[in-house]
Amino acid sequence: MKSRTLRKPKEYQQLISIFNSLDELIYVVDPETHEILYVNPVLKRTFGDVIGKKCYRVFQNLDAPCTFCTNKYIFGPKARRVYIWEFQNKVNKRWYRCIDRPITWIDGRRVRFELAIDINDKKLIEESLRRSEQKYKDLWNNAPVAYHIVDKNGIIKDVNKTELKMLGYKKKEMIGKPIFDFIIPSQRRQAYERFIQKIQGKKVEKSYDRIYLRKDGTPLYVSIYDVPEKDEKGEIVGMRTAMIDITELKKLEQALKEASLRDELTGLYNRRGFFTLAEQEIRRTQRSKKPFYILFIDFDRLKDVNDRKGHIIGDKALKDLGGILKQTFRKSDIIARIGGDEFVVLASEINTEKEVKGLITRLREQINVNNRKKGILYQISISIGVVKYTGLKPIGIDKLISQADRKMYEEKKEKFKHVTENMPENIFDWT
Repeated sequence: MKSRTLRKPKEYQQLISIFNSLDELIYVVDPETHEILYVNPVLKRTFGDVIGKKCYRVFQNLDAPCTFCTNKYIFGPKARRVYIWEFQNKVNKRWYRCIDRPITWIDGRRVRFELAIDINDKKLIEESLRRSEQKYKDLWNNAPVAYHIVDKNGIIKDVNKTELKMLGYKKKEMIGKPIFDFIIPSQRRQAYERFIQKIQGKKVEKSYDRIYLRKDGTPLYVSIYDVPEKDEKGEIVGMRTAMIDITELKKLEQALKEASLRDELTGLYNRRGFFTLAEQEIRRTQRSKKPFYILFIDFDRLKDVNDRKGHIIGDKALKDLGGILKQTFRKSDIIARIGGDEFVVLASEINTEKEVKGLITRLREQINVNNRKKGILYQISISIGVVKYTGLKPIGIDKLISQADRKMYEEKKEKFKHVTENMPENIFDWT
């Protein structure tokens, strides 16, 4: 591990002074030996005099380095400058949000700095920063969390380097501007109203999530902690705000949410996903009176494919049908697999019965193309029932599906030989 220039004793003492003054737990560890090099008074009161001991033994009561050690995240060629994570300490059983980053120690070593926020008691981040800007200059500019200060009108007075890097701006591009200009338009009014309540001294939640916009136009999801800035008389003159980038967490949440609405085999929406989106379409149609169509599609004789060829081939056939449906219908249509061999499509941009028949014709043509592929081990055959919803009267999506299901069974009794010319009128049910 390469060493950097040694810190000057005075600079080191200033850094230690800053660490000692903070109300959160702070410690510094050698990433190679896991030896604890420094702890601040708050941590010392909790864990005792642990300088020189192994961090994994002191903080986790283990005999070997933790499997979740963050050294791999903040050191090396692909390391992050900051790593934020949460865990429950095995010694005192309390939950912490930890903010880890590499720093240069007095002897030139690159070491791991960790600030642990006790989230059991919902402490604010770095409360001690407010008293002396000069005293905390080093930690302010290089803090592992974004930080800005605004006046009572929401105008930015100061912003640290972490926030500038998060948002992609230069300091001169933010100072003197309303903080609301950097929030997505849909949240600006809400953010302003909340800010005014805080300035007026009203009780408002101290922590919340917000979406900012980076300079390149991409969204930045942040978790925010803010407290009023007060003058010597105790009057509120502005706001101090700390922000943690939770964009990756939001992406994970969205992925998990998306996964809960998707069919694992085909990648289409599952029954839950379809019902969620279809109910929204029902409300839209009731307002606009712009109709949509429900197509209930059943995979004929899928059980025979499974029995004769095996479930692996049967799954392949289902995936192929799902792909054909996605290829046939528009991106705006809601396509789902709601049962083992049952699919349903909500087509919202169709105006006439002729267009529906055209879609069904195209769907069957795509299936025929698939069935003629060389080496195919199965044949896809489908039955379809169609329901139109005009929005003229209230109805549940489950009832519409049941109506389309009945129409599908009518077709199943008498399969089409020609798709468009001989398509019977009673395939449609008007609601």
